[in-house]
Amino acid sequence: MNNIKNRMLEYLRLFRFQTCGGTASAPLIGGLVMGQRDIFLLFILLLIGILYHIFGFVLNEYIDVEVDKKSLDLLKKPLVSGSIPRTNAQFIVVLSCVCACALTIVFFPTPLPILFLLLAIMLGGIYDIFGKKILGSDFILGGGFFFICLSGASTFSSDFTSITYVVCFLYFFHIVFNNAVEGGLKDVYHDHLAGAKTSAIRMGVKVKEGRPVVTKLFMTFAYGIRIIFIALIFLLIFQQEPNLWFNRYILQISIVVFLTSILFVTLYKFLHIPTFDRSRLKKLFSIHEITSYFMLLIALSPMLGLWITVFLILLPSVWYLVFNNILYGTLLQPLV
Repeated sequence: MNNIKNRMLEYLRLFRFQTCGGTASAPLIGGLVMGQRDIFLLFILLLIGILYHIFGFVLNEYIDVEVDKKSLDLLKKPLVSGSIPRTNAQFIVVLSCVCACALTIVFFPTPLPILFLLLAIMLGGIYDIFGKKILGSDFILGGGFFFICLSGASTFSSDFTSITYVVCFLYFFHIVFNNAVEGGLKDVYHDHLAGAKTSAIRMGVKVKEGRPVVTKLFMTFAYGIRIIFIALIFLLIFQQEPNLWFNRYILQISIVVFLTSILFVTLYKFLHIPTFDRSRLKKLFSIHEITSYFMLLIALSPMLGLWITVFLILLPSVWYLVFNNILYGTLLQPLV
């Protein structure tokens, strides 16, 4: 029995299951913004998002296994340690794609949802396979999340609103930041050893004598992406339906401003961290990502309503805390 339990936990670690809720929210919020309120169909969108997450992360783990072997911090990863055979990872990648496409075709039998899903899968696959070899690959991955969000929106209607596009672009820039800045900093040491050409390395970021060297170019890039993200949040606020300013939602506005300050404080902290502490970086990244997600939901709250907003706030955060604790015994950051 213990062997079965340990085996299941290893597969969930391979899936990075603790972050599934965040990825799955993209098609879910896409559908909700367009007006989808059928609980069963929203659940199907959630499943499609989870399958897209599994596809992307398992393929990434499979492609990066030789790179990860060069870092002592990553030797406990399932494919690196050998606790899960690489052939099993290949099967999971294919199966997750097939299941996501099958659910889309069965429950949303119109051309656009499957087209956008296939575009998301294609862009995610291109990033996983070639991401550390080509310039600007973070924007390719961001495009994948743009289309998975748009796929969720298209399951209800193809008459997309300006709000829908703003939300899709928010996911785009969030993923670009998450991958280029957070991922670039977190993995810079073993990426450099493996000869990877990530955005961070191309901009001169490195670890020297245990201290991260963060260049002004990289800082400018990081702040620039975050400023675009915040500008889109305020553009969302000024759209006709959320309309926080003109309807005088003082509480929501105050929360957005407060969260913006947290975003910049955590950004400053991990760009100026004095020593390369991967564990501390991951904790700061967790706070930073949760904050940016909350900003999106608070901006959309007048349109979504109180209970949907509360559910969407709890979904990825509670999911992350529960599964991270189950898989790694900590609340805020995984061990690998």
